[in-house]
Amino acid sequence: MVEGLVVHNLNGKILTMNAVAERSLGIRMADVRGKTSDELKNYSNWFKILFQDLKEGETFEYSLNNKDGQDFDYQIIKITLNKERGEILKIIRDISRAKYLDRMKAEYVTIMSHKFLTPLTNIKWSADFLLGDNIDLRRKEDNVKNILNNADKLVKLTSYLLNIAEIEEGLFGYNFEKLDIDAVIKEVIQNYFEESRQKGVEIIYRKPKEGFYFVKGDKSRLNVAISNYLDNAIKYTPDGGEVEILLEESGNELKVSVNDNGIGISPESVQSLFSKFFRDKRARAVHTEGSGIGLFIVKNIVERHGGKVGYSADGGKGSTFFLTLPLYKEL
Repeated sequence: MVEGLVVHNLNGKILTMNAVAERSLGIRMADVRGKTSDELKNYSNWFKILFQDLKEGETFEYSLNNKDGQDFDYQIIKITLNKERGEILKIIRDISRAKYLDRMKAEYVTIMSHKFLTPLTNIKWSADFLLGDNIDLRRKEDNVKNILNNADKLVKLTSYLLNIAEIEEGLFGYNFEKLDIDAVIKEVIQNYFEESRQKGVEIIYRKPKEGFYFVKGDKSRLNVAISNYLDNAIKYTPDGGEVEILLEESGNELKVSVNDNGIGISPESVQSLFSKFFRDKRARAVHTEGSGIGLFIVKNIVERHGGKVGYSADGGKGSTFFLTLPLYKEL
């Protein structure tokens, strides 16, 4: 069963409940069996909701926050089991995921509309300007660059969306080969040299020792995964800050960590970080143009390589995102 079931009589006496209900209510059946609604109303807020006078088949929705600040949504449905004995079944259905997806869809439509509309508006404005008379060469070049920059943004965004579609349809192709992950990390760092220099952010790369660190992987895909971590770290680290990339070998796997001293992640958002279209409220406040797609793609890439992704906080002073990959084994 995926739904909580609670049976009580007309007097509100608990007769039985299943394990799902025990988890949802945060209580053991042995502690409440035989007790009445009057005895239980002060036991938990859940019972105040559970014993409401609902009509037959009526659905009641209830929202609550747990101690970690996470939102949960439930439906409670009443069904009469036996009129003569006055036995009533209450079905507790967790609709948190459905509610979350509805919110994410609505937010995503708003975000995507804005992300497409902004560069398109800039392109149109620059194109209109180029059609004017008496345009000096410098301003003409600036507007052409503006068109190209915004076109690049649209191409990148469209590429992200196509990647998601390919991932979900199982069409996201991979070309696995023996690969030195150390070389991939160095290439990613080089690609972000200019961006980090402009912000005054120092990138520090540490690894145990010189050598080769081989995995069986797709170079372009792993480049995307590590680039996403580094891009976020630079983006959310204050000017003049520091980003550390750490390569570690542990047992039969390699671990790549990207640590920053930026804004950190809200505790209630940690479980959703690698979900599609999710963005933490701190990230939205600092960088409004993010899409919430990158970490979802990272997760899928790494898991396709047999690895794992994760996040750890640094005492609220920054973030550490990491991924693990199995070490290459000769056949």
